[in-house]
Amino acid sequence: MKYFSIVSSLPYPMSSRPPCVKDERTPRFTARIGYRMEAEMGEFIVYETDERMFFLKKQLSGLRPVTDTHIYAPNILLTAERLDRTAEGDVLVCGRTDAGAEELAACKKLKMHRILTDEKFQAANARLTAEGALGIAIEHSMLSLTDMSVLVLGFGRTGAAVCRLFDKVGAAVDVATTASPRPAGAFARRVTSASSADLSVYDVIVNTVPVKTISDDRAMTMRHDVVYIDLASTPGVNLTMLKNLGLDAEIYPALPAKCSPESAAAAMKEYILEVTA
Repeated sequence: MKYFSIVSSLPYPMSSRPPCVKDERTPRFTARIGYRMEAEMGEFIVYETDERMFFLKKQLSGLRPVTDTHIYAPNILLTAERLDRTAEGDVLVCGRTDAGAEELAACKKLKMHRILTDEKFQAANARLTAEGALGIAIEHSMLSLTDMSVLVLGFGRTGAAVCRLFDKVGAAVDVATTASPRPAGAFARRVTSASSADLSVYDVIVNTVPVKTISDDRAMTMRHDVVYIDLASTPGVNLTMLKNLGLDAEIYPALPAKCSPESAAAAMKEYILEVTA
């Protein structure tokens, strides 16, 4: 009887409710569900250690991952101290980690994505690095590209990108590598080894190998006006000695972040959205 008394109090039968009458409960219910889902979403937490990360933060603005996602620059060595803002179950996007960070990540059950292992990101990063090296060569050398004689040390992913780009713009490119000469031969004028290359004939030398490949004695045979560009994490030559000799020699870590930070951020964003989808 109680049920029928409620129905009879309505101004019209429930089965014949006019279509123009809105059910006010639905919007409120939907709004509550939407608010709850919004509140339960995570955030992209970008650590701005260089200009690239500044652009990345802007590009990710307005986007929400499922879980709080902490993003570090690929060239940063992640330590346990840098993970102080993370909570259990958070997501990490990073390049390199030390043992302390690995241990803490395991303890906090953090889900780690290593961006430097992604093939697509590596290819984009190598291309941007090569473009940066080309820009340095143009800025520092007194020669046009078509008059440059260039030696590229190493023919890995970055070395191949450097060789391909310099060859494309008309420079005469040689490659020094311990790998098979056939792939490098598609772009290089000559393929040799670092120990046998005549360093005195090159206007620009680009190193991509993260070990010392040129002895001090051989380094002293470089031209006085050479532009030495080191792209590796560890120099391939004694840079201090070259600088003391007055040579234009420098190491350029994380070159995409310095030369094309917005494009470098876009490459990171593409990877991040893939792994956090």
